[in-house]
Amino acid sequence: MAEMFNSSSRKLSLSGWLEENRPEAYSISLKLQKFLFLYESFAKASGKPADFTSLKGYKRGPVFSNVYGDYTKHREQFDRLASDVYNSVEMRKKPKNALVDDDIAEVAGFIVDSLTDVELSELTHSFNVWACKKDRIMGGELQVPLDESDFSAGDAELSRNLFSMYSPDLIRNTLIMHIGGKSFVFSKEDAAKIESEHEDILSAAAMDPSLHNPVFVCFDESGGLVFD
Repeated sequence: MAEMFNSSSRKLSLSGWLEENRPEAYSISLKLQKFLFLYESFAKASGKPADFTSLKGYKRGPVFSNVYGDYTKHREQFDRLASDVYNSVEMRKKPKNALVDDDIAEVAGFIVDSLTDVELSELTHSFNVWACKKDRIMGGELQVPLDESDFSAGDAELSRNLFSMYSPDLIRNTLIMHIGGKSFVFSKEDAAKIESEHEDILSAAAMDPSLHNPVFVCFDESGGLVFD
């Protein structure tokens, strides 16, 4: 089965992480691609090994074409193989999966789960590694190769800023509710208190254009919802 795949073990393992930890995001091809791109960007910006092999420029942002082909053409097999590679015994013999930095994955996974497809595309358009080829991409040229050498100092700074916005430990203690195009983030403790009346309030709040994803929410002392 694996012979038909072009994705590396690294990308399969990262995909398996998202499949297991953020299944809703994993089910959307664009979000899987944004997760992989953000993960590699965060890794590179922090001086850790990164892999931009087969990265191509599409109108909606950077795409790892090898993963895209495997995911879209052989989805059931890809799902199984990604899970198998991520959960393989050899990987689990080590303190952490050698191919996945859990803290980086947590932040990248949270971002792709909490932003819309449009917001994620706009975010990745901000990276020079894509923007430097923008004219060719938006002009209709297909699968424009993106080069790691174009990952600029500005890209590294943007990556570090994005990563520093969310604590991995904080993310592990949160749950996201997707309502009306908004991503409402609760602590797991507060999420357990949500009732139908609160969902009605969230649905109304989702119509507020001043609220931007992700929207952090907590309960005040009187039991009311507080939006941040």
